[in-house]
Amino acid sequence: CVDTQPAHLKRYSDITIKASTYVCEELCCLFPERLLLSLSGGITFPVDLKNIKETLIAMAEKGNLCDWKEQERKAAISSRINLGIAQADVPPIDDAIKNKIAAKVIENTNLKNAAFEPNYAQSSVTQIVYSCLFKNEILMNMLEESSFHGLLCLNELTEYVALQVHNSLFSEDLSSLVETTKNEAHHQS
Repeated sequence: CVDTQPAHLKRYSDITIKASTYVCEELCCLFPERLLLSLSGGITFPVDLKNIKETLIAMAEKGNLCDWKEQERKAAISSRINLGIAQADVPPIDDAIKNKIAAKVIENTNLKNAAFEPNYAQSSVTQIVYSCLFKNEILMNMLEESSFHGLLCLNELTEYVALQVHNSLFSEDLSSLVETTKNEAHHQS
């Protein structure tokens, strides 16, 4: 088991996250097994991520993991590029400009053989992670009873975990993709 360096959520700097990863032979990668969330006031609790792993292993056993991975990579990259364009707060742009921005971002971030789909809004890993986190009673109670904006915090936590899963499955880091896209969208507009 290998622990990642502690990280803070962007909007909730009082929440520290640490992911524990292990070698998952079925998926041929170092995969996040659980999160350790630390809150202000010394509250710390684990979040088990085995449902995510089990869902992906079931796909592998059915023989459709390779096809899914190809689509998932496109969805993960496209959704982050689309999010960056949306967050750039530029005037509405058509698909041709989106494609131009995406091509430049993909080139600048060295994403080999990456494809872009202008209509993708969310990857299936993000959906699987959200479902897994939503089922965690301790986490949901903490978000409901705290002064945090629960849904925003859950969304940010989901994004963090989804990035960890993507980085594990594809051995590439998409963490800078949204910011890079925002900068390129400003440059193109």
